[in-house]
Amino acid sequence: MALRAAVRRGLRRCSSKPGWAPPAVGADLHKLQAARSSFQSLGHSVKSFSPSTYFEEKYFWQKANVGPFFLLLFCTPVIYRSFKDFYWTRQLRKLNTEEVIADRYQWLKLGMLQDEVDAVLLKQVPASGVAPLVLGPCLPP
Repeated sequence: MALRAAVRRGLRRCSSKPGWAPPAVGADLHKLQAARSSFQSLGHSVKSFSPSTYFEEKYFWQKANVGPFFLLLFCTPVIYRSFKDFYWTRQLRKLNTEEVIADRYQWLKLGMLQDEVDAVLLKQVPASGVAPLVLGPCLPP
């Protein structure tokens, strides 16, 4: 019902365009019914699946379509590992970015402290013009 209303609104909207002709409703309706029936049959086959019947020896080897099951069974480790690698790559990339930002803030904080120390030392310079006392490995031998 909602689909009909949407199609009707679409036809009204497009009918105002010059040179536009509506598609054949019968063909679209037939395609829609075919798609609906295929989805219903898929849903019915999923609902009617029974592991005891499927894995019964005679049915399993003669009638069952075991290709998709074995493909999934054999590819599960590869799929799992791929998803795990994808997840951890994203998490570690995010962590790496956070660490870089934290290191930059620490570098900025240390630089600001050093600037404050230099400013205090420059204020302590005597009027005689002697250089201020510098501590650390920067002293000449």
